[in-house]
Amino acid sequence: MKEATAKTTSPFSLDLLPLSKSHREFLKTLHGLGITQSVPSSKSVRRYLDLWLPLVAEYNNRCSSSLEMVDKEIGASGVELVGLVPPSDVAWLWHCHRLAPRRYVEYIHNQPRLATKHEESKTEEVSVTETKTLEADPPFALQHYHCKDNNTEYDEAKSTEIVEEKGEGKVLILPHTASTAAAATNARVLWEKMYPSESFFLPLPDTNDKSCVTLTIQDEEKANPGGFDLLGSALRQKDFLWQISDPNFDEPTFLAKGLENYHKFLILRTTPNGQNQIIVPTYQIDLMWHTHM
Repeated sequence: MKEATAKTTSPFSLDLLPLSKSHREFLKTLHGLGITQSVPSSKSVRRYLDLWLPLVAEYNNRCSSSLEMVDKEIGASGVELVGLVPPSDVAWLWHCHRLAPRRYVEYIHNQPRLATKHEESKTEEVSVTETKTLEADPPFALQHYHCKDNNTEYDEAKSTEIVEEKGEGKVLILPHTASTAAAATNARVLWEKMYPSESFFLPLPDTNDKSCVTLTIQDEEKANPGGFDLLGSALRQKDFLWQISDPNFDEPTFLAKGLENYHKFLILRTTPNGQNQIIVPTYQIDLMWHTHM
């Protein structure tokens, strides 16, 4: 009852209570898959910045232009307006980047390749270019490919993900909804059309390939989009799961109180005293703050 009351009286346009639960499940899954337990590779950084973000921008262009989805360059057969689900390594970097919303938006706005085209009016076919923030839709979603010989520990019996058969392995999809499964397929279809020579899922690392674990100076520069330390963010954020793993975070009333405190926290930050000093939020508040980002 308290959870329902918090939902109806929430000052936020997003329903942060269920989203906060999805957020925690997202982090738990990434940890279980081993994604957050090591420094992201240069390959993952490249896949995120050079492949995934332009793909999301292209998808937004298709959504904004028309429902006919006609594209002479790469074709649009099989691509639908149902959202996109990134591969797990990309999902983690995208999440860490968006936790610095100002830096993320600045980076997107400074990349011409990430601009979104749209029709200026319904009567005139005038195309103008603007930059649209590339949001995760659906939020806190990922897909991960498991080979039969993959050594990653994963208890399928306890899994909450949808499991799809794919080749010699399985694709795990989070969250476990039909709409997310459709968005996951959608992402793979569009990726194949845009990058036919690139694997959608990150191949298992070659233990003899030093580039998978050692970052060069060029790699480190690449991992600083717009001056933002993306790898540093991943390093800091990997411990957040443990900070929100207390059993209290499974309780609806505790989460509802966290939402209430988060709203108060934002108000406090706008006061003269709040603007002139650093206010450190509790983990209860931090969960809602990160979820809102």
